[in-house]
Amino acid sequence: MQSPFIAKEAAAADTPVFLFECNMTDGTAQRWSSQTIQWSGNQYAGRVLKHNLFEAQVASDTQIGGSPKLSFELANADSYFSTVEQQTGFKGAQLVVRSLFADTNTGMATSDAIVVFRGIVNSPEQITETTFRLSALNRMSMQRTQLPEVSVQRLCPWRFPATAQQRAEATDGSAVNKYSFFYRCGYSPDQPGGVGNLNGSNPYTSCAQTRSDCVARGMFSRDVNGNTTARYGGLEYVPASILVRGAGQKNYQLSNVQANQGVYNDPVPLIYGTQWHMPDVVFSRNDGNLTRMEVLLCMGEIQGVLTVLVNDIVIPQGVRGQNMTSTGWWNLMSAGQRNGNQDPNFGDGGSGPAGDPYGSLAYLSVVVPNQINDGSSIPTVQVLMQGMKLLTFDVNGSAIGAQFSSNPAWVLLDILRRSAYGLNEIDTASFAAAAAYCDGWVTIQSWVRSRFPVFSAISH
Repeated sequence: MQSPFIAKEAAAADTPVFLFECNMTDGTAQRWSSQTIQWSGNQYAGRVLKHNLFEAQVASDTQIGGSPKLSFELANADSYFSTVEQQTGFKGAQLVVRSLFADTNTGMATSDAIVVFRGIVNSPEQITETTFRLSALNRMSMQRTQLPEVSVQRLCPWRFPATAQQRAEATDGSAVNKYSFFYRCGYSPDQPGGVGNLNGSNPYTSCAQTRSDCVARGMFSRDVNGNTTARYGGLEYVPASILVRGAGQKNYQLSNVQANQGVYNDPVPLIYGTQWHMPDVVFSRNDGNLTRMEVLLCMGEIQGVLTVLVNDIVIPQGVRGQNMTSTGWWNLMSAGQRNGNQDPNFGDGGSGPAGDPYGSLAYLSVVVPNQINDGSSIPTVQVLMQGMKLLTFDVNGSAIGAQFSSNPAWVLLDILRRSAYGLNEIDTASFAAAAAYCDGWVTIQSWVRSRFPVFSAISH
C-alpha cells in the first residue's frame, strides 16, 4: 500500500481514520475506530465517538501534532466496556493509536498505517448509560521515569517475583532479559534452572525486602541446594568496632568505624564509557595499621577498574600472596553481575563474610595504610573506570549480547530500556545503523578516534 503521506496529497483522498489498539493487562487486545475498519487481519469496531488529540488530517511528513494526554469516548449503550472494566480493568493497559486512510464504503484500509500515539491507559474518567470515557498518558511525555532508577537504601531495591509467570521471567538470564523488573532478584525455585528456597513445598509469594527475608528465601548468599545467589541489593551492613593495637602501641583501643550515612537515598550512578568517577565510600574501619573500606561504584555490570586514588595517592591493585601493607591495595569485589560477592575483610567470627553481597551493584574493597588514612574520617576516593556493558544489536535488529561500549547509540538504547521501553517499541536495526556511523574512525590532528564516543555519568 502507499504511504499515508502520499495518500493525503491525492486530489480525491480517502477518509483518514485512527485505529485504537488497547492491549489489556490480561494479554487480550481491544480494537476500535470511529468506523468499522479491517486492517492487518484484525477488525476495528466502530466504537470511538470522539477524541481530543488529533486533527482530522495528518499534519505533515515530518511531524504529527499531539498532546501529553489523549482523552476519548467510546460507545457503551450495550454496557460492553462496563463489563470489560469489571472483569479486567483498563488501568495500566497499553494503548497504540495508528493513522491511515480507508475506504469507508468497503471498510478496508487504502494506505499503510503510522503510529501517532503510544500511552498507558488510566482508570475510566466517566461511565454513563451510553458512553465510556477513557484517557491515556503519552509514553514520550511521561516524566515519572526516574534515572538513575535505583537509590542507595537499606532494603533491597529489586522487585520480588510473586507469580509463576514472573518467576519464569526472572529465570531468563539472557542479555535481552536483564532489563526485566524481576531479573535482578531472580527468585525462582519452582522453575527449571531456578534458584531459591521453597516455603515448605510452595514458593514464597512475597518478600519484605529485608536481609532476613532474603536469607530465608535463599537469595542472600546460597540456597538450600548450594546454588550461589548473593542477589541482595540493600546496603545495611556496618562492621562493629573491635579492639585493635597498632604497630608500636602498647595498649588496645576500639577501632575507628566510619559509616557514611550521607550515601543513603543518593542515586546509584550509571557510568558510560571510560572516565574518572568519585564514588561513595559506604563505610571504613581501621584495625590499628590499615583502614579497610567498601566503595560503591555504580550499577553493573561494568567492564573494569583501571586506577584507584585515595586522598590523591595511587593505590595498586591487590596481588594474591604479596605483602602490600606499605602501599595498600584494591580489589574489584563485584563488577555488578546479579550474583554479587561478600567482602572477606569483614567476617563474623570465622564462619564467613558478614557484609552485604551488592547484587547487581559494582563495588571495590580498598585497604590503605595509616599514612594515607587512619580511619578517623571518610577518605576521598577517585576511580578511573570502564563503565557498564551495554546490550547491542546487529544490522538486522538481532541481539548480539552485552559488551563494553562508549557508543552513544547503545547508551541511548540502554537509557530507553531502563525507562521501561520494550523492544517491541524500539527499531533496534536503526540503532545498529546509527552505532556503526558513530563508531566510524576519524583523524583529528593525527589523533585517530571513533567519531562520537560518550564518556558520561548519570548520577542525579
